[in-house]
Amino acid sequence: MKQPPEKSKPGEGAGKRPTPRETVRPFTLVKNFTFLSLAVIFAATLFLAMLITHRAKTVLMQKSEAYALLLANNLNHQIFLQFIIPTAMRFGRIQLREPEQFERLDKVVRGTLHGFNVSMVTIYGTDNRISYSFDTGLVGKIVPPGMEYTQALAGKSSSRLVQRGSFWSILLGSPEESKLRTFAPFFAEEPMAQVTERVLGVFEIVQDLSEDINTIFRFQLLIVGASAGVMLVLFMILRLYVKRGESILWQRAEERLKLEDELSEAERLAALGQMAAAVSHEIRNPLGIIRSSAQLLKKRVPESAGAGNFADVIVEESSRLNDIITDFLNFARPTLPRPVPCRVEEVLEKNIAFLTSRMEEDGVTVVKNYSPQLPEIMADPNLLYQAFLNILMNGMQAMPKGGAITIEILADSENVTLSFTDEGTGIDDAAIKRIWTPFFTTKERGTGLGLSVVKNIVEAHQGNVWLENAPARGASVWIQIPIQGKVHGNHSHR
Repeated sequence: MKQPPEKSKPGEGAGKRPTPRETVRPFTLVKNFTFLSLAVIFAATLFLAMLITHRAKTVLMQKSEAYALLLANNLNHQIFLQFIIPTAMRFGRIQLREPEQFERLDKVVRGTLHGFNVSMVTIYGTDNRISYSFDTGLVGKIVPPGMEYTQALAGKSSSRLVQRGSFWSILLGSPEESKLRTFAPFFAEEPMAQVTERVLGVFEIVQDLSEDINTIFRFQLLIVGASAGVMLVLFMILRLYVKRGESILWQRAEERLKLEDELSEAERLAALGQMAAAVSHEIRNPLGIIRSSAQLLKKRVPESAGAGNFADVIVEESSRLNDIITDFLNFARPTLPRPVPCRVEEVLEKNIAFLTSRMEEDGVTVVKNYSPQLPEIMADPNLLYQAFLNILMNGMQAMPKGGAITIEILADSENVTLSFTDEGTGIDDAAIKRIWTPFFTTKERGTGLGLSVVKNIVEAHQGNVWLENAPARGASVWIQIPIQGKVHGNHSHR
């Protein structure tokens, strides 16, 4: 397809016509920005989920620590009330190495903590020695003093979360085991606080938070999964609309470029038609004089002189040039139908009567197949005569050795359809696509304007015309004309 002339912007060189891709580029930027926005929103959702789970873990730690300190205070009071005072009064001193005293202490501790979420209780003395533990194998062992133990001896409680698992499981927040170790001072209560040191030892209370931590992790996964699902749905919907929008914009851009090409071609053909009309008018008058002079010369010069043959050549060639000029004028002249009630079969009979002598010379016959009771149509009979004449002439030229042209006429409630089928060699597919283009011809001699004129006339009547190869051989031209269609002037030169 031919490109329209390039235009240059002020102050710039010759500008290039934007391609469909360049036309859709602003929409592509919007699409990329939208997808980036979705990615940012998803990243923000992930950050928010991590922030929520971190806050949930912090609250869990604080509540678990407060829970452990409350248990430590209660255990401190119950040990003094139910173990230290009765044991001191009975035995005179506390010796946990004696099985009876240890069992008594164990009974008090387990009874106090029964039903509470505690997995381990350890009581340290002031010498770092373990005095009591749920794990009896640890009793009597000396452990290195840690920071939490030292702070508890100073009267200050503290906690530490101990997690076990792989590096990635701990990093992602789903360790195999999570335990909160709380260290609290073991205070001497009245009246023994007056005769002994204030801090007698250290309580270590261990709580298993694995299930709670995993619950928070599953909640985090739920948030991330739900966010990912929502983002995926939004992405698919957006991608669908974006793809549809791109398709529409691309199609409109191609249609716009196609219209620009057609407009440029129409402008070129209009200029060419105006030039052809002007030149044809200038040529036609002297050409008529040449032809009439040749005819007069043939009549006056005796045949024995030998000038008659030359006069015949002049008349024949001038007639051919006149036909060419007529084609140019018909193509360049705006097609303005003057519709009146008429019958297409009557118009065709006039065409056939006009071409009868020439058909006989060329060995061409006409086969008529008309439907009965064809309706009248609103059309310009003179223009239809010209269109049918061009089609019949083309059919005759397609059969230089003679043949038959079959004419069929069908009618329905809205249209009259005509077909002209010759017995020539047909037209190849590449030529069919260009057959209606002005100045395109498959013949050695001809202007290539005959079918373009036919197309202009039919479209001026709001009809349709098309060409296809016949099933057996030859080609068929189909014309469909509305019975009561509104006709309009067609100033196009295609």
